[in-house]
Amino acid sequence: MSESGGAITAAARGRSQVLYAAAGLSVAAALLHFWVTPEHFEEWWGYGVFFLVAAAAQAVYSTVVLLRPGQGLFVAGIFGNVAIVVLYIVTRTAGVPLFGPMVGVVEDFGVVDLVATAAELALAGVLVTQLRVVYRGRVVNALIALGAVLWVLRLTGVLSD
Repeated sequence: MSESGGAITAAARGRSQVLYAAAGLSVAAALLHFWVTPEHFEEWWGYGVFFLVAAAAQAVYSTVVLLRPGQGLFVAGIFGNVAIVVLYIVTRTAGVPLFGPMVGVVEDFGVVDLVATAAELALAGVLVTQLRVVYRGRVVNALIALGAVLWVLRLTGVLSD
């Protein structure tokens, strides 16, 4: 085998390992969301549906990212999981937004939700490594802008505990 053929095989193997890591992180987040879904249904059906849909999406994503990896799918995974993390931050600082009987109630931090959030952030980070350079720069810039907005909201008291 030529040296370049070996390098291509090694690169493909490395990409495959990264995709399996992404799938594993997505499964972990999905399982944790499935686990807490019943208690959220007890609070309000809308919260339960949110957790059920989030868990199902993360479970499906774990398979699709292995079978049909691509730039659009990576970007969707990054922003989908970051959106869940942002909602988590809002519910722990400013309170539950928009709908349901717990609107405005600030939720407590818990081990299960912190582990799920860590898996989602790690998944987003892993997916960023799979983006082509042109997309990676745009996505990282968007994530930095989002982080800056969250800090401004926190420092101005909009996101306070």
